[in-house]
Amino acid sequence: MKAQALENKNPLQDWIDQYRSYFDIFLDAFCVVDCQGKVLEFNIAFTELTGESHRKILKVGQLSELIKIDASLPYPSETVIRTGQSVRLDEVKGSTKAYSELNLIIGAVPVFGSQSQLLGAVLTFRNVSAEVMLQLKYEERKKESVTDGLTRMFNKTYLEEHLKKLLKNSLREKRPLTLIMGDVDHFKRVNDTYGHQAGDYVLKLVATIIKNMMRETDLAGRFGGEEFMFILNNCDADGAKIFCERLRKNIESTLFIFEGKRIPITISLGTSSLMLGWSQDVNLDELQTNLIHQADSALYQAKANGRNRFCQFEDKPSKK
Repeated sequence: MKAQALENKNPLQDWIDQYRSYFDIFLDAFCVVDCQGKVLEFNIAFTELTGESHRKILKVGQLSELIKIDASLPYPSETVIRTGQSVRLDEVKGSTKAYSELNLIIGAVPVFGSQSQLLGAVLTFRNVSAEVMLQLKYEERKKESVTDGLTRMFNKTYLEEHLKKLLKNSLREKRPLTLIMGDVDHFKRVNDTYGHQAGDYVLKLVATIIKNMMRETDLAGRFGGEEFMFILNNCDADGAKIFCERLRKNIESTLFIFEGKRIPITISLGTSSLMLGWSQDVNLDELQTNLIHQADSALYQAKANGRNRFCQFEDKPSKK
């Protein structure tokens, strides 16, 4: 009878009894499972995470039924038992009875017996859902701080800050760059004739047209009022001509209809290009100021020439 009792003794349960005092150091939820994935030991944090009672956890038994994770991923305990190696999964989507949605960091290490046989695994579960939500809120507020509330485009501060970085990269890599200033024609007349809500509608639709035309490497935003700024990376004066004419035609041909009334909308554009051959030693603040001033000057010329057109600073007649 004594020999039979020894044969029936669970070596994993012996291991749990031997190291039970060490389990108190776990602040995260943890459990010990055997090679069939059955839960044999766990702490209070595990019951809180699963939303199940101590008795129910032992009755259900299978860990994969208590804490479900992304179906596309192998369960950590199964990987440990198959390979005998530790596993860590970061920010895995999961769910339990207590939480319909979870972000978990899961760690799993193998448990070996005295004869180096694999007995099971110890798993820890850290619920980082709160941290993920805080990070998302931080990213959202950060985005709001650099985004124009009406058009959802970048604002003037962000544009000016990144223009300097892009200029520095262009000088270092000897690539052209073009700065474009755009202004919706007769925008005050739109507000006075159709109302400020109509003006907001026009700006949002113009912003959508602009964003649909931009490459991933380009940058565009609302510079203020009805004025927009575009930064075209690796784009020379010839490329800027093509872009400006496409944008001008797109806006001119778009139907702006607000409360049943069609609003004729056009845009004027001015460009200034950073050409190859500039020295890297140039003062970036001064260069940025000059480019904006030149593009603005070209924009003014486009408006003076009749609007609904673009003018390049390089083509602008100089004053005598």
